[in-house]
Amino acid sequence: MSQSPYPPQGGQYMPNGRPRPGAQQSAPGAPSFQAQPRYIDYGNPRAYDTSVRPTSGLTAARFAPAQIQRPDQAQPQSAWSTQTRRVQEVSQEGTKVPTVSIVVWIALIMLGFALLFVLGYFFLDFVINASSSPVWWPVTAFLAGVSLVVIAGIILLADRWDPQPIPLLLIAIFWGAAIAAFSSYWLNSLNGLIFYLIGGEGFSNFATPVISAPLVEETTKGLGLLLLMLIARRYFNGPLDGLIYGTLIGGGFAFTENILYYSRILEGLGGQGVLVLFIMRGVLNIFGHAIYTACTGIIVGFVVRKWGTVIGLLSFIPALIPGMLLHGLWNLTAGMGGGIGLMVLMYAAQALLSLLFLITIVVLIWDESRLTRVRLGDYANQGWLTHEEVDMLATWKGRREGKRWADTIGAKPVMKRFIRESADLASIRQRLLADGANPKVVQVERNLLQRLTTNRQELLSHAR
Repeated sequence: MSQSPYPPQGGQYMPNGRPRPGAQQSAPGAPSFQAQPRYIDYGNPRAYDTSVRPTSGLTAARFAPAQIQRPDQAQPQSAWSTQTRRVQEVSQEGTKVPTVSIVVWIALIMLGFALLFVLGYFFLDFVINASSSPVWWPVTAFLAGVSLVVIAGIILLADRWDPQPIPLLLIAIFWGAAIAAFSSYWLNSLNGLIFYLIGGEGFSNFATPVISAPLVEETTKGLGLLLLMLIARRYFNGPLDGLIYGTLIGGGFAFTENILYYSRILEGLGGQGVLVLFIMRGVLNIFGHAIYTACTGIIVGFVVRKWGTVIGLLSFIPALIPGMLLHGLWNLTAGMGGGIGLMVLMYAAQALLSLLFLITIVVLIWDESRLTRVRLGDYANQGWLTHEEVDMLATWKGRREGKRWADTIGAKPVMKRFIRESADLASIRQRLLADGANPKVVQVERNLLQRLTTNRQELLSHAR
């Protein structure tokens, strides 16, 4: 067995990969691209610190901290690092759909059938009880679908940094449109009956939308986030992931709910009433349910990234509160009447909330890119890739320049795969820090490190 060209872990370097105080920054036999290895602090690692967690009890880490092992042999010089102009430009900047398990596909198929059942149920109910022609029902479904397509389009743009598997995105939509919408429909109806028996029709008309709807609907939607985290924890790694899944769950819920509202108003006010309601719900308040569930997703995602899976699950109930409060406040204001003045104020507030929601998406994308740079920097400090590659893989400008360069040597698909799998590797490293060295996750990290080496070698061979 050949001797490793790297210094031992207990020498110059601490277990977390940082150099020991006073240690020299050179090591004989280091990789060719790190003849004088140096530690670089990428961004602000403290922002993603996972060390502040209980040492005992239910929320304690199940596994010991995960350490990055050095490569068995020196990695080849990076072809990207030879692109001096591009490397310098990128360094001045601040900062394949993944395969999913069989469980994800089973869940997707089951939820797909559930959605068909729910839509079929409401369609039959509309046909039996409506006084107008059922031919209009597809029109209401189309109008509801327009809003869902807009929401999904925005989320696909937000998901460009580290794309989630398409089946998981569909599960989020199907859960909101089928399970959450159908169960909320019946639970709200049951609660409305209970409120009626307690305080009469007036109390029921107030308590059902203001109390029951926020509690029931945000809980049923939020359970979809827990489902996604349990069956696909690998892809639920932070607040941006939580926002993406939460927004799609809320968008799916609004899709089914809008069909019901549009169909009901069609009976009383006809096509003109449907158009007005579409503008009010499908345009001016398009992000309502999406924002409520996204709040839950952001909080759970942040906790999961910083303190691990167990504490993330325990944070679910507190994470529901902001969405419930916003939902209840909207329903309370909508039920107060007050004329055109109050309505203008309501929708102005909703427009401001929607703007903040879009700004939050941008901020979380920036935060995700910064985290990618920090975590890939850990691997660069251990010799898995160059510091120039970190700048290329973890900044928007670097990715653009990297793909342009790869296109000139006929290796753009390789570069895209390199970028995508490197982002996945950074997320896995953060999970290992939060949850500890879970053997299954460690194996995933090893596989991704092998893929990283393969991608680098392919780029080098194309460059030659």
